[in-house]
Amino acid sequence: MRKIGFPATAVLLALALASCKEGGVAAIDQVAVERGEGGAYAISWSPAGGPVDIYVSDRANAPKEAMRLLVDDDTDGKASVTPEGKDRPYFYVTADGGAGRWVAERVLPLEGGRNFRDLGGYATADGKRVKWGKVFRSGTMAGLTPADYQYLSKLGIKSVCDLRTKHERSAEPNKWVEAANIAYWTRDYDMSGGDLGAMLRKGATAEQMKQAMTAMYRELPVEQAPAYREIFQRLAGGEIPLAFNCSAGKDRAGTAAALILSALGVPDETVFADYAMSEKVLDFGKMMDESKNSEALGPLAKLPRDVLQPLLASDPDYIKAAFASIREKYGSVPSYLRDELGVTDAQLTKLRSDLLE
Repeated sequence: MRKIGFPATAVLLALALASCKEGGVAAIDQVAVERGEGGAYAISWSPAGGPVDIYVSDRANAPKEAMRLLVDDDTDGKASVTPEGKDRPYFYVTADGGAGRWVAERVLPLEGGRNFRDLGGYATADGKRVKWGKVFRSGTMAGLTPADYQYLSKLGIKSVCDLRTKHERSAEPNKWVEAANIAYWTRDYDMSGGDLGAMLRKGATAEQMKQAMTAMYRELPVEQAPAYREIFQRLAGGEIPLAFNCSAGKDRAGTAAALILSALGVPDETVFADYAMSEKVLDFGKMMDESKNSEALGPLAKLPRDVLQPLLASDPDYIKAAFASIREKYGSVPSYLRDELGVTDAQLTKLRSDLLE
């Protein structure tokens, strides 16, 4: 086995690659990359046994001449490499010269980021994959550091759609978009909150708060339609890479991500799993502590810890409620995209062409 140093970032990622056969050679089924002690990366994959090559580049879908060999003809199912740079790595894993897959870290390793994730890599029902490095979802970007600015500058993000209210943006402004001279879309509105607002006014138990959150999610597809319409129009117009965010990056942004993945043909179970990932990415205990001093949360900051928890959770039941509401009102997600967001068939075809491989 031959190992070659490569530019990478400190990150933990677990990535699944679809198995296939091409030319009689079985492709990699799963691969995982984990940072170990001393900055080394442990890369493992299955099935092991056949020779595997791993390449790296600072951009996804790079041509062969822009890829660097990381591991050559490995047969034991694992490799260890020490990073040498700070660029985001995109890995190309191939079994014995057969079909390969591009993979990258899902959660960006930002010092001040909150739930900043890449939507790439997910498989569609028809066997395609969402391209890496094209669409990013996030929570507030107010905590991004100068080092984060430098890291993000390499991603080529053209536009940011901020789904927060004017009050939230004033309390936690996004200074990165101005520093980076990136197109920045916002809108001024007040969230109705539905049953959630009533619960806040009269007090509620944790279970009642969960029910209120579920009810709120049923309203999000319509309440946030102006923002979701803007995101889809920009994506269909080729304004890619694009990032969108809300405060925690799980409710308004989480629903937007779910709609995008569904529009691309990603199965519901995968869409719901991506939504639920916020539970693993965010430190909700820390967020609850920080919320006590957060102007952005307003009255939410005064809630007891057990009542606040359902508000911060990314319970799959929430996003399922949003999808159930869409299907009850519109019949399907594609119909919602067409009738509520104004996404044409031609735009949807272009969206899939630009974002799938």
